[in-house]
Amino acid sequence: MKQNELFSPSYSSNALVLGHPADDVRTDLPLGAIYTPEKTEFRVWAPTASVITMHLYESPTGGRPRLIAMKRADDGCWEVTLQGDQLGKYYTYTAAGDDPRFNPHRELLDPYADCVTAHNGRSMIVQDRTAVAPRPAFPISEAVIYELHVRDFTIDPDSGIQRRGKYLGLTETGTHLTQRPDIVTGLDHLIELGVNVVQLMPISEFYNNKSEDLYGWGYDVVHHRSPDGWYATERFDVRRVSEVKRMVDALHRQGIRVTLDVVFNHTFESVFHDLVFSFEGLVPGYYYRLKEDGSYWNGSGTGNEFRSEAPMVRRYILDTLKHWVNEYKIDGFRFDLIGLMDSDTIMRIVEELRAIDPNILIYGEPWAGGSTPIMLSNKGIQRGQGWAVFNDHFRDAMKGNVFNARETGYIQSGAHMAGVRNGINGAIDDFTDSPLETINYVECHDNHTLWDRLVISTVDDARITDADRRAMDKLAAAVLFTSQGIPFIQSGQEFLRAKGGNHNSYNRPDYVNMIRWKDKAAHHDVYDYYRGLIALRMAHPIFRLETEDDVRKAIRFLDEDPNLLLPHGFIGYVIDDLTGLDDWTRGLVMVNPNARAVEIEIPEGDWQVYGDGREVGLTPLRLKLSVLDGSLATVAPRSVLILGENRISFQFKVVT
Repeated sequence: MKQNELFSPSYSSNALVLGHPADDVRTDLPLGAIYTPEKTEFRVWAPTASVITMHLYESPTGGRPRLIAMKRADDGCWEVTLQGDQLGKYYTYTAAGDDPRFNPHRELLDPYADCVTAHNGRSMIVQDRTAVAPRPAFPISEAVIYELHVRDFTIDPDSGIQRRGKYLGLTETGTHLTQRPDIVTGLDHLIELGVNVVQLMPISEFYNNKSEDLYGWGYDVVHHRSPDGWYATERFDVRRVSEVKRMVDALHRQGIRVTLDVVFNHTFESVFHDLVFSFEGLVPGYYYRLKEDGSYWNGSGTGNEFRSEAPMVRRYILDTLKHWVNEYKIDGFRFDLIGLMDSDTIMRIVEELRAIDPNILIYGEPWAGGSTPIMLSNKGIQRGQGWAVFNDHFRDAMKGNVFNARETGYIQSGAHMAGVRNGINGAIDDFTDSPLETINYVECHDNHTLWDRLVISTVDDARITDADRRAMDKLAAAVLFTSQGIPFIQSGQEFLRAKGGNHNSYNRPDYVNMIRWKDKAAHHDVYDYYRGLIALRMAHPIFRLETEDDVRKAIRFLDEDPNLLLPHGFIGYVIDDLTGLDDWTRGLVMVNPNARAVEIEIPEGDWQVYGDGREVGLTPLRLKLSVLDGSLATVAPRSVLILGENRISFQFKVVT
């Protein structure tokens, strides 16, 4: 989502905004269609309605429904039990009441349905027993997050993937670029690259999916519990459920965890545009923050705000997240515009999900997209609370502010060095109490890709070539993967993904958004560089420190020596291994964003070179560099030099 922090929130995050008559009515009973072969219980919460009718269908479209009156309970629920096996049937609700916003003729989805046919379709009675492999076991500090869109990642006709654009496309192995078996694609690419967390852009039922000709990112969410049918091989049955499980299972079996990008800051409903699918139709005015005139607050920038602080909205969010964790074995969540979620709800999420899996990843965008009546869950509010936020300070310092495409950042010109240093330190001098609270990134689905940004921001400088831009890209990757915190990249970033300069391609077709696997072949040196950096990070715990105290004790910047004069923009630092768990006693990272090489006096040590501007490896790139006091190391233009001091010296055999 796009973000805009230019506003002043005016109310407490924990106060109910304007309230609602239903705020004091709640239930702890199970909601939705509770199925057994002998009977199915239907229960929907609609405390302000005077009549709720269930429409039971035998088919996903068409047909005449059986109309079934539901009975009201004191807790605001409406219930009915149907005897016999109802598996595979379809249903909707209609709601009537004194509130003029009720429309007794509008058929509504059940918010607690586990599967629906479409955003404006029918709820399904399902039971799916597809097994999912256990969650890969590793601590949060080892996470390397890779964001992808199911369709973008698998739709290229040259990908070798058979079920292109589908959940099952991510289960296929042995795929490769057409006529290039050496260039693997899809799932095999993820394994080869070495990432261990795949973040899926929204896959819950969203609005813009009526035909294959329409494109969407999924942020126009309608229903949170059902997978979207656009990526399924069949929209009208339980396959959308089973195929998501098969996708998660395939990733788990390769040691890759799966996080979902979830959208609880708004939905695509709007009573003013006659787009009502469930929430507003069942309990008008309850699920959204309303102004005194009855209009929606729009801190999301997309039409409304979900009222997370309302008791049954909070329960809905928690129930939905636990459903994905328990039913699909999902390993974490990226919250779109988490700034619009009240802090009490966030803490309940952390507490209840971590009780299921202590290593579940919980992170989000700590901002909003417009004016809102709540206090934002902004950067800093996560301190010591067990969740992380995206570090836009680091992003903008690295490549320039995303709202000014011509501005250069550290990798283009050496600007914003202080912001980059803060990022290297895990933002502990900025907004975190631990490096595990920052998601470090320079590219995501929002705004320009890194390559497009490099082109746009340097196009007016005739001295800068594409070779220079490739060096800048590698420089960004080197800083990202050697910084403290949780690294994050967008799919295709590792081989210079471009979108022709489009900065917001949410509604653009495949030719703009799809991963072109031929780019991996064309830019394989860049890909190998990212792959090497990920492997280096995973091999050395000094790049994955977990506490503020660890960072402060382990990292020393070279410019702390007042006698050492460093060039403009140059950053160098030593990381000591304080635990004895690393193969290195210490590492030395030197970053040169300048267009000329620099010579730097480096600390005395028995150093080997593991990375430079051309390659990164787990074994030394060249013969041992033994350094005495006053010795110099040369860092090439727009590059890094990564040195390590081994506990056990390498023995080299010189071949003549």
